[in-house]
Amino acid sequence: MTNNDVLRRVRYAFDFNDSKMIAIFGQADCEVTREEISDWLKKDDDPAFKKCSDIQLAIFMNGLINDRR
Repeated sequence: MTNNDVLRRVRYAFDFNDSKMIAIFGQADCEVTREEISDWLKKDDDPAFKKCSDIQLAIFMNGLINDRR
């Protein structure tokens, strides 16, 4: 499972929209754009697909923990 798969599954499991995803990154003091979120969530064969790095996923997970506390 790739980092992008994890990001997609968490998003759909919690039914987060783009604004909520951006806010979660913000909870970990990281600014991301709607375009970045969209590119990470695209299917792997889409030309606009971008890989989500380990650091970006870790930041998101830290933000999610902060948000859920």
